[in-house]
Amino acid sequence: MQHLDYSQQKDWYQADDTPFQSPIAINTSQTLPETKSDLTVKFHDRTQYQDRVVGEQFLVQGELVVNGETWQLERFHFHDGAEHLIDNVRHDAEIHFVYHKNDDTLVLAIFGDVATGANTHIPDIFTGEIDAKLLADLLPPHHDYFHYVGSLTTPPLGENISWLILAEPIALSTVDLAILHDRYPNNYRDIQDVAGREVSSIDIIK
Repeated sequence: MQHLDYSQQKDWYQADDTPFQSPIAINTSQTLPETKSDLTVKFHDRTQYQDRVVGEQFLVQGELVVNGETWQLERFHFHDGAEHLIDNVRHDAEIHFVYHKNDDTLVLAIFGDVATGANTHIPDIFTGEIDAKLLADLLPPHHDYFHYVGSLTTPPLGENISWLILAEPIALSTVDLAILHDRYPNNYRDIQDVAGREVSSIDIIK
């Protein structure tokens, strides 16, 4: 299947009057600090692979609980090179878990960097050997996060998407990153204008 051409992303269709796009560059010194008591992520074992024009997707069930609300996991996918920048730093990779609650959409974004002690086993994901433990290894130990409202980062680039971006990256092996780069070379969207939006920095208090 032919996938999106990221070298031609300026030609992607975007509806009129949709200025609040993603990804953005987050300046941590300009975020609004908050504290929350909960952010819980659970995965189930059943996972299905699906190839789409926007790229390979992994359909999976699970839940995210934040602010007392439960969101249902639909799918996840990978980006070779992070889409969001944190203090002008681009992490090596970014994983998006897409959730729904009624007609609303939330994306949980997790950064990855090559580092020692990687326990992610990303090659297993592409051989179909996916279980809840393997997916849990894609989460960092601490769940402090940034929050803002933006858009999908692939067409149709729809807005009113709630973004939760975990501040702590996970450790990837060089093999992990090589596989992502081979399958999705530089599949990240250009940085979009913040356009006056508020970005919150959430500390999880347990």
